[in-house]
Amino acid sequence: MIRFKRSLITPILLLIFNTGVSQGKERTRKSQQIPSTSFYITENETNDTKVAKLGQQIQNVILEGNTDAFMTLFDTKGFGKLVTYSTRKDNSLKSYRDNFLSGFKSNISVFPKKLIDEVESGSYYNFVNYSYNDEMNTYYMLFRMFSDETGINYHHYRVSKLNGKFTFNDVYVYLTGEELSKTLERFYLYALPKKSLFDFFGKSNADEFVKMAQGVDFYNEGDFKNAYKKLNTLKGDLKNDKFVLVIKAVCASNISDELYKDSMKNIMEHHPDDPTLYLSQIDYFLLNENYDRAQNLFDKLKEDTGDDFLDLLKGNVEFERMNYEKALSYFKNIARGYPDLFEGHSSMLSCYSLLKKYDKCIDILNFLVEDGYAKDDIIGFVEELDANNENILIGLAKSEAFKSWKKV
Repeated sequence: MIRFKRSLITPILLLIFNTGVSQGKERTRKSQQIPSTSFYITENETNDTKVAKLGQQIQNVILEGNTDAFMTLFDTKGFGKLVTYSTRKDNSLKSYRDNFLSGFKSNISVFPKKLIDEVESGSYYNFVNYSYNDEMNTYYMLFRMFSDETGINYHHYRVSKLNGKFTFNDVYVYLTGEELSKTLERFYLYALPKKSLFDFFGKSNADEFVKMAQGVDFYNEGDFKNAYKKLNTLKGDLKNDKFVLVIKAVCASNISDELYKDSMKNIMEHHPDDPTLYLSQIDYFLLNENYDRAQNLFDKLKEDTGDDFLDLLKGNVEFERMNYEKALSYFKNIARGYPDLFEGHSSMLSCYSLLKKYDKCIDILNFLVEDGYAKDDIIGFVEELDANNENILIGLAKSEAFKSWKKV
């Protein structure tokens, strides 16, 4: 049975870019303000087809572990413009900008490499759907990353065109609540020459920005206590910046339950209506066993994303509060919609076992064997103890129905 993990820890924070920067004040720029024809795409059936094809291509190259192919779909030039946009009018920084961007494409490949690493470690990465944003005048593609170890995250790719070819130039990461370009811009600005940093932010804001980056350095080193301590000293605008609050919550989750709950509550108080933070809010409500609030947020997230895969997590919520029949209704949806996903079938198996409907369990076991799973592996799955030395399928394992099935 899939359990919720306290996994606010994001698969892709992209705080580890080797871009020659080690040191944001949040800006208000909108990417549609940047004058480039590659940033705008008209909505029509022909382009619908091209966007759907692009989404499938991205999924395929990640599953194939092909970093080079992924980079051919990434408009790194447009992405670089987004990262450096706030300093575009400062001619004194031209040399700095050019040097930063010169090694940008090779270093940005850490993004697909991290995605590929997650998939090779057992995560799923799937193209979910696409939509058109009238305000931004372009398409967006939604991808889902999921594993029973790290939970769920969504990536919203912004579609662009480069030399007539459909590409993407930015990705919004739900768990961090911001675009990758914005995350990286913080460190681009942090590495500005000291005088330019003070000119850009003012000395007091620049000092806070430096502290923020130092806290992130601690985070990247796995020193969560010092990272939290440093970030907790921030003042001014950065103190309650969404990115900072998310990183603090990640650190807190590695320190204590109470500190983590307090950090999550702080995010909710300062960003109550941000739909991209539903994931972290859900985590908070689950920790506090407020299952109704968690389910309500799952419903909102499902409406926003159009992703019926969330039924798996909704089923987990009902399972946690021992509403096994209700949980089954969600898991059946998953088994029908995602027949190749083992977790849907194994979750149904757990429910039927706890309901002592062992004949139903045997039907699932037969399906799995017919689907290509080795019978010995399935037997081991039913009988083995988990990390807590427990077996949620113990009822099934001891049943006469299962003992007879093993002999067949």
